[in-house]
Amino acid sequence: MAQIVLGFAGIYFALGIFFAIYFVFFGVAKIDSVTKGASIAFRTLIIPGSVALWPLLAYKLFRQRGI
Repeated sequence: MAQIVLGFAGIYFALGIFFAIYFVFFGVAKIDSVTKGASIAFRTLIIPGSVALWPLLAYKLFRQRGI
């Protein structure tokens, strides 16, 4: 049972990393216009939160885009 839970956690984390890379460089400004032109330090700071909350952020991002 622990292996199954860890497997799902690993998949969640891997998908979160891929989403966070896209989100930090391209998506964050689409959700919040204040972040346009934000520094690399800010973008680095939001990576952990983007990895953890990627389903919510993906929903918001794709809802904004009309997908």
